[in-house]
Amino acid sequence: MRRPQRRLVSFIGIGSASAAPLLYSYIKSHPGVCTAADTQFFGSTEAFKQGIDWYESFFAKRGASMVCGELASNYIQSAQAAALIVRTYPNAHLVAVIENPLTSVRVAYVEARRAHTITPQTSLALFLKQNPDVLFNARYGRQLAQYFSYYAPIDLLVVTAGDVRNDALRVVKETYEHIGVDSSFIPPPLVHLVPVEDDPKHKPGLIKRTFRFLKQHTKDFFTNLANRLYPPEVPLETAAMVARKIPLSPELESYLKDYYRQDVALLSRLLHRSLSSEWGFDEEEPTKPKKTR
Repeated sequence: MRRPQRRLVSFIGIGSASAAPLLYSYIKSHPGVCTAADTQFFGSTEAFKQGIDWYESFFAKRGASMVCGELASNYIQSAQAAALIVRTYPNAHLVAVIENPLTSVRVAYVEARRAHTITPQTSLALFLKQNPDVLFNARYGRQLAQYFSYYAPIDLLVVTAGDVRNDALRVVKETYEHIGVDSSFIPPPLVHLVPVEDDPKHKPGLIKRTFRFLKQHTKDFFTNLANRLYPPEVPLETAAMVARKIPLSPELESYLKDYYRQDVALLSRLLHRSLSSEWGFDEEEPTKPKKTR
């Protein structure tokens, strides 16, 4: 006798930890979405032993018309998560956010420095040598290949962190459509990106426009002043901003490109997108000199 299919959870974010937080914040802001804490239910044997009822209890406060989903940090890295997710929620829509691996390893480095798990004097090269798992965790091609063996591309949305930063409105709309919520909703942090069309019949006069201008600049002034006096907590996404400014020595860049070149090529084939070219991995590999007799 076949077990009834679970239907409560309709989408799952599978990571990655270094790239997904910004898009996750936009998903959480949608009023039609109910998300659970990062339970690691599918990535941890101990958590999975708690049972499906325990897992679904995290969505008890959902609204009647809300769609439920978990936004996990590292299911993409788990060898067991893909098989367990498809067995439990075969019709769930998955969302993955990936990053140029050369940025991902530097994000991990920035986060390690912020967490004081390494000294300020530790170089990026030494950090990677001491933490080879950081290199392994950014092999998104191999990680996603196991998911594509279970899920069709229509059910597994993969976006890049660069697209989330640079083309946020399009990516957010696409993500909302993918998980089945109203795609016309604009997350509050992105409202300023929506173009406002002036109606010539109702165009405000000079006095009103001047008032709006002064009001906005006054608001900006006091916002900047408040941020200086009371700096806001630094969100994870800023790690990518810092990471991209960290220079790579020619030797380390060459090593990392050689390490990831085949994986990025696999990723390009899986996504039908030339990430090898976009991320600078399509350079010809150095040819070894021929031996002379």
